[in-house]
Amino acid sequence: MKSFVALLLLTVLFSAPACAQTGGLDEMAGRWTIVDPSGVRLGESAIVVQTPGAMLFEERRVGSDPAQQLWFENSERAGGWVQLFLGPRGVREFTPQSAPGAWPLVLGAHVGLQSGAEADFRMTLSRQSPDHYRRLLEISTDGQRSWSAVFDYTYRRAVPS
Repeated sequence: MKSFVALLLLTVLFSAPACAQTGGLDEMAGRWTIVDPSGVRLGESAIVVQTPGAMLFEERRVGSDPAQQLWFENSERAGGWVQLFLGPRGVREFTPQSAPGAWPLVLGAHVGLQSGAEADFRMTLSRQSPDHYRRLLEISTDGQRSWSAVFDYTYRRAVPS
């Protein structure tokens, strides 16, 4: 048992630097104001780095909707960043659609909707600066021939008061 614990500890120690080197999203940590494309304030977000280069947690509030919890995970299995969030039947995962380290970061998934229909989602995360991000979520219900915006949020870093 001691050798298993030692092996596990060594694995964690030696994999942490590699994970940190492929980070890229840690700079999103902080408090954010969310606005629509015309600049109207929609809500707010707080993002925390849980493990540098590997895991971020976000709690987002838009309008009167309940807070939404989101995670960004630097997934070894998926070969890059994935977004995790609660779906109707458990945790839903948007996997990398863009090349590792490329911007914009594009994530997506083919999912079953509550209605029974199937759809493709595509979330594009664009970085204008460390204090300005855009998240565009789109849906396609025709096999990715056409896309419609679900939301188009701009995240602006909140100025500490």
